[in-house]
Amino acid sequence: MTLERKILEFKLATVDKVSSIYEKVATQFFNYPQNPGMLLTDPDPRNQTLSDYVSRLPLHARNVPPNPQPQNMLEAFVGNLPKSTTIEKVFYEQRHDGFYNFYVENYRNIFFLPDWLSQWIQIHLDMAVDITMLELFRESIFIGLLLFLTILQFRIQLYWFLTINPYTRPWVYLISLTDWIFDVMAGFSPIILGLDLTSAIISGLVGKFADSLNHLVFTMPFLPSEGQPGKLMINGQLKDVILYRYLPSLWYSHPIPDELREFWYADRPEILKFMKKNYGHLDIEFLPNRVLKEMYDKQHDPTIIATSLDNIKNISTNIVCDSSVYVNEMNHFINQKQLILLNFVENSTDKFIF
Repeated sequence: MTLERKILEFKLATVDKVSSIYEKVATQFFNYPQNPGMLLTDPDPRNQTLSDYVSRLPLHARNVPPNPQPQNMLEAFVGNLPKSTTIEKVFYEQRHDGFYNFYVENYRNIFFLPDWLSQWIQIHLDMAVDITMLELFRESIFIGLLLFLTILQFRIQLYWFLTINPYTRPWVYLISLTDWIFDVMAGFSPIILGLDLTSAIISGLVGKFADSLNHLVFTMPFLPSEGQPGKLMINGQLKDVILYRYLPSLWYSHPIPDELREFWYADRPEILKFMKKNYGHLDIEFLPNRVLKEMYDKQHDPTIIATSLDNIKNISTNIVCDSSVYVNEMNHFINQKQLILLNFVENSTDKFIF
């Protein structure tokens, strides 16, 4: 009997033994085979789990490293230049939902900032609606990571040329820019067959982090947790989306930025009217601080108060004077009527006696 045959028989015997043990346990404790167990699929789609929902979502395109599709001679030699392809936010205005609604297509690899970090950025960095600086910061990190990845790859390829001493100028500058990360990763990366995998692991991590920036979505002025999954017809296709609409929760728990309220008051009065009509009962200030200060000053200005008191006194005096004149006129009118009535009674009495 060959060794291969002996090993196969041992495998089959082991499988049979384990199967027998499982069958005995299932029969003794779980009423096997009468108990069919859990259903493999849930026939009710309303009871689908979150993992099932996420598993059916599409993947957002990964762009780092880019697919090899050269369009010119430069790209044929150095490869395609990576470009940031972030998930697009589509803003829309609707008379029921409001003026700051947007949606993003839902992907399996989409991710957001934590709520506490998004809130801190909006409150302390004043980035509620205009997040241009935040987008520029992300783009700068993306380009910086790709530049570092290029230097790292060039540093690795430099060791292929045995005639070049990497510790002489100008090569030593590349060594200084990249060796610190090798020192950090020392001891964490494995060595297989005498081959150090540190450079491959570092390149993969840097590329993964740079590519992940394309899947990060900023949800200002909403918090990430305020999104509602839904479906929309986009370009003739029904797609899964995440909707952000109505009033952001931060605009209720914290004051709305004054620049935004000033913009509503001066340039977009229809937004101010909508906010007052739909959310005026929530005790939220929608007028800019400038207008609120003017209203407060008018209410507490002593000259205005004194003028108002004088006007009240003048009005009261006029009312009293007018009332006196009116009373005198009424008395005169009543006296005249009394005299007329008395004359009529006397004349009627004299005629009756006659």
